[in-house]
Amino acid sequence: MIAIGCTSFKEHTYLTGKKETSLFEYAASFPLVEMDTSFYAIPKLDYVKGWLNQVPASFQFIMKLPKVFTMHEELTGENTLSELAEQFLKSLRPMIDTGHLFCLLAQFPPFFDCKRENVDYLRKLRQLFPATPIAVELRNNTWYDAGLLKQTRAFMKEQGFSLVIVDEPKKLTTTIPLDEYVTNPDFVFLRFHGRNDVGWNATGPDAKRLRTNYRYNKEELENLRDIVTKVKKQSENISVIFNNNAGGDAAENALQFKDLLQLDFENLNPSQLDLF
Repeated sequence: MIAIGCTSFKEHTYLTGKKETSLFEYAASFPLVEMDTSFYAIPKLDYVKGWLNQVPASFQFIMKLPKVFTMHEELTGENTLSELAEQFLKSLRPMIDTGHLFCLLAQFPPFFDCKRENVDYLRKLRQLFPATPIAVELRNNTWYDAGLLKQTRAFMKEQGFSLVIVDEPKKLTTTIPLDEYVTNPDFVFLRFHGRNDVGWNATGPDAKRLRTNYRYNKEELENLRDIVTKVKKQSENISVIFNNNAGGDAAENALQFKDLLQLDFENLNPSQLDLF
């Protein structure tokens, strides 16, 4: 199965014409969402239960690991990483038990380069979440160097990680390549950020808005479709997330991509038109 969705459910004015879209409304168009709220804080159990009450039985969530697990923030306070991992999994338990969790996403920062201590940390991350599917997204291209790529792939396979297949800007020397190699055939995650070469390395308060401000054209979507078609030969469980929402383009691009793949999402929520 190929599922397509977007990062967050609120920001997609294209779907409803409203400034904020509810999860129920979003789930009338897509069977999948990436939740980035968990990057900033472990979600409360009541929030998770509330999300599940708004989606159909087949809907899937990709939950971003809290930033303390991906070195975006130093560990502070009394809790150890192991204790925080237990808290996170406890909050997600209803999602896991009902089969709504597609995977956890571990998105590492650009300074997380390919060196021994970081390889060891990835082993530790697997130990923290031994039975949970984890997709790893790397932002430092040393992992993809010609002399290291084979080892990177083998390590991800060994640890049971699904190395995220990422589409990023193409003209920068710092971005990672679109590597269609599948490290875990049990599940594959493709994440499309757009190709904003100018805004990708932006810093400051507007960085997030500038980085993913991009609209894919038809030729680019067709190229990405061909990659998904190749990947499908290696796995029957594929999720695609459009993260190019800074300019409001993700939902429309995602629906265009669905049409290119000739997909028909079944068992979605009813749309407003379906209610009457």
